[in-house]
Amino acid sequence: MREVEILAERLKDGDKRALSKALTLAESLNHDHMAQLSELLGKLKNIKHESLKLAISGSPGVGKSTFIEAMGLYLCNRGYSVAVLAVDPSSPKSGGSILGDKTRMNQLAAMNSAFIRPTPSDGNLGGVARSTENSIKICEVVGFDFILVETLGVGQGEFSAKKMTDMFVLILSPLGGDELQGIKKGIVELADMILVNKSDGDHEYLAANTLLHYESALKVSRKKSMGWDVPVRKISAINSTGIEEVYIDIKRFKDQNTIKKGHIFESEVQVKESIMEDASRLILNHINNSAFFSEYVSDLSKEVLEGRISVKFAAKQLLSYYSEGANKNK
Repeated sequence: MREVEILAERLKDGDKRALSKALTLAESLNHDHMAQLSELLGKLKNIKHESLKLAISGSPGVGKSTFIEAMGLYLCNRGYSVAVLAVDPSSPKSGGSILGDKTRMNQLAAMNSAFIRPTPSDGNLGGVARSTENSIKICEVVGFDFILVETLGVGQGEFSAKKMTDMFVLILSPLGGDELQGIKKGIVELADMILVNKSDGDHEYLAANTLLHYESALKVSRKKSMGWDVPVRKISAINSTGIEEVYIDIKRFKDQNTIKKGHIFESEVQVKESIMEDASRLILNHINNSAFFSEYVSDLSKEVLEGRISVKFAAKQLLSYYSEGANKNK
């Protein structure tokens, strides 16, 4: 397609409008868009840039967006280019998403060397959106020095974000007592850096307590990886306190570790898992948006409510019906 060739050339030149269009293709479930994305990635596959990819994780309200803006502004002011891929939770009822990260990061959004793209999660529980993997690849082609992926912060599902990025940054609020025990061990073990945010004002004592707790916990639970000791730092993103020290740690991490250059998957097993996950989502999307299946699903739901069949049996019936429909439409 000539249109895809033009888009690829514009991306190589760092055109932000072309980047927005390419990311729209990555997010779309439209069959034609998926075909265009596949062709586009094929034309860009040999272009490599050493973008440093950071996953920024933490519970809702911990200050991820505030930290990303402070970190992004610091990087831009040092002459770096920054892309932010911010995953917003989708409504389980409407499927919609607020997509408010550009509003929350208005200073960073105004920087010429920054690009912010909020993306709905589409119900994906991996901490990232279905499209994040391809979005990262596209941002690398454009040549951003740093790609910051803001995750949903949903616990152990953040493994997907870890797989797609070079460095996993976990942000915590100042906590005390039983709250400290509530942080899931799994997500802490993923972290390459732990930041205790909101370490200012009345929170300073709790922040110091939280920092000591995690420094002690890491000494017991984790061994050094390639000579890397996971730093635990107090920061105040809203005041930009500690941001320079975080930057120094990030540079040190990059110098000590091999950065992934487009190789998100490490094995055929991971590729198969990703294909199966995407296929599952596409099938569900097809069922949810097809009039052909909606009436049948409604009938099955009534039978379940009346106690005539189980949910598991209804699911099996739907699968059979879906298979028959696919065969008829071949």
